[in-house]
Amino acid sequence: MAFVPDLDTLESSSMSEETFYGPECLRLQEKPCLDLDMTCPQVDIQVTVTEGHSTRTFRQAATLMVAVTKLLKQPGPRDFADSDLGCFLDDLFEPVPFQRVESSRAGAPVYRYTRSQSFDILDIDQKCFVLESPTQLVALHLQGPSAGRKVKLNIALYRPRASQGDSSNGRLPVALGIKGYQLYMSCVMGGTEPVLQLEEADIRKDIESAELIRFIFYRLDSPAEGTTRFESAAFPGWFICTSLQPRQPVGITNQPDQVNIATYELSRR
Repeated sequence: MAFVPDLDTLESSSMSEETFYGPECLRLQEKPCLDLDMTCPQVDIQVTVTEGHSTRTFRQAATLMVAVTKLLKQPGPRDFADSDLGCFLDDLFEPVPFQRVESSRAGAPVYRYTRSQSFDILDIDQKCFVLESPTQLVALHLQGPSAGRKVKLNIALYRPRASQGDSSNGRLPVALGIKGYQLYMSCVMGGTEPVLQLEEADIRKDIESAELIRFIFYRLDSPAEGTTRFESAAFPGWFICTSLQPRQPVGITNQPDQVNIATYELSRR
């Protein structure tokens, strides 16, 4: 038969410390009260409950009831609060381990790929784009048989994420490739300012990482003039340009049409 401690024994002990009876119930055993006032984290958690036979005994349950009775007999008009039971419940019940689970959700693509179109391109000085080396575009005038050297642009069209609203402002995101090659123009930082270069890539897909934004340019059309500009998405205010002098590399500038040409004519003939 289980042994229940005498209430008078508990009454004679100090209220400055919580008392528990040890397994042999031969003497009082002190145990510090555990502070269970914890803030529940506002994250997804996974609860793992370990099943098994409880090692708690009726004697410990009886000890809890005696301690609660003692607490209720304290003098003074004080309501019994949940926190009064906090340090007792941990000793009665098996602890439940919690495991923090890091959850993530794939965000919507920054730019969603739609389709590709091929265009002839001329700057407003009627210079064509020519691939002079594996990764170098130059602009020059071509006539007669040499006209076959000009390259066509393979323009990949994208839809911006709804929150960006670029298309509603006439800013159509595109990637500018060289037709017949896996080469695309990209704008990167070179030294102290952006530079234009050709990279071998295939970005006819959704753009989901900031790293690929270097391939995106905003196509800015002027319907009245029938002309177009291409502004870097990675470096706003910088535009693809050609030199006023022939046979110079195609580059990028933040002073469009001042000491260079940044306006083009596109055609699908």
